[in-house]
Amino acid sequence: MTDKPEKIKGYLKISVAEASGKNKEDAVVWDSSFVEGFVKVEVRGGQRNIKVQTTPKRVLANSINWQEELSLEVLEESKELRIMLCREKRTGSRVGTSVIAACGIFVSDILDAVPIDKYFELFKPGVGGEGGFIRIGMNFVTDLNQPVENENGAKQPAAFNPQLSFKGYQDDAQSHKVEGLTTMASMAPVGMTPDAEAAIKRFDQEEKTVTKGRKKGKPVLKLLVVLAAAAAVAVKVHQDKQKGK
Repeated sequence: MTDKPEKIKGYLKISVAEASGKNKEDAVVWDSSFVEGFVKVEVRGGQRNIKVQTTPKRVLANSINWQEELSLEVLEESKELRIMLCREKRTGSRVGTSVIAACGIFVSDILDAVPIDKYFELFKPGVGGEGGFIRIGMNFVTDLNQPVENENGAKQPAAFNPQLSFKGYQDDAQSHKVEGLTTMASMAPVGMTPDAEAAIKRFDQEEKTVTKGRKKGKPVLKLLVVLAAAAAVAVKVHQDKQKGK
């Protein structure tokens, strides 16, 4: 008996903006041999995993700029979204993929928070060291032709703190482990405006409040995300408007 195809719940529309090879202390964390990269996004869980990827772009001044739009099916049983910064790896005539850094987020957390526009912290394979930051925008639609709101963070929670179930990373062609994911400090990546930095400080205070109310007892690792400049400012404006009503 053939299994019935799993029902499609909807689609994630993902905007891959840019990635930075510096950590929160402004130290370079990418290897100098990393000169060109692409982003692979994968939804895992259910009968099948769905994968899409950006085009390769050159690393310039320890950063990569894509500004590409991707879309992925979300199945009823989809559990996790993985974001992987990759590079092409050649062995003789064979071409494979090497993961530079990655992170994973529960799909349920994403669906509760969209639209999202944030910097996510990445972690290197193996030791789970710092892998830089990546700015990702996300929205969810039930029809690909459905127009989406601007992913400016105006409707998302001020403190979006998704939990991870990221015990290890297994690539299709080779094995990598991403372990030791830690809670990151809320710091603005290089190039953020003064307004964004001020918004980050507000985010720090909100995070302290959110931390007190987190659920305990789950064997999961937590990833804190830094508000992108536009998202952070938009949240503040939205909150001020709500108070004035």
